[in-house]
Amino acid sequence: MTDEFDIENLRLSDNIALLERRAVEPRKLEKRRQHFVRVPWQWVEALSGASGQTCLLALHLLYLHWKGNGGPIKLANGMLEMDGIGRKGKSHALNELERRGLITVERRPRKSPIVKLLRV
Repeated sequence: MTDEFDIENLRLSDNIALLERRAVEPRKLEKRRQHFVRVPWQWVEALSGASGQTCLLALHLLYLHWKGNGGPIKLANGMLEMDGIGRKGKSHALNELERRGLITVERRPRKSPIVKLLRV
């Protein structure tokens, strides 16, 4: 007679445990890690004393500006959340960057804001 609560019967096989521990990472993130951001010195000076989320969003915007060949940026929440910037943090950081004269923001109800970078 076998005991169904025997510790050996309750163990996961090694293969299943390895699969569960391995994190699946989207190719977009893998590819993005190879990229870099050039930061204009005017931005460095303007960001002096800004919060970490504001600086992180500024770097993200500079990256998107470079990838989009300098056009306006539709700033969705998806990739920002992966970088640790939530909806409220994004809103606060956009206000801060706008106040510092680095961007202009076209806010649209129930849609992602459109951001234009200045002094780049």
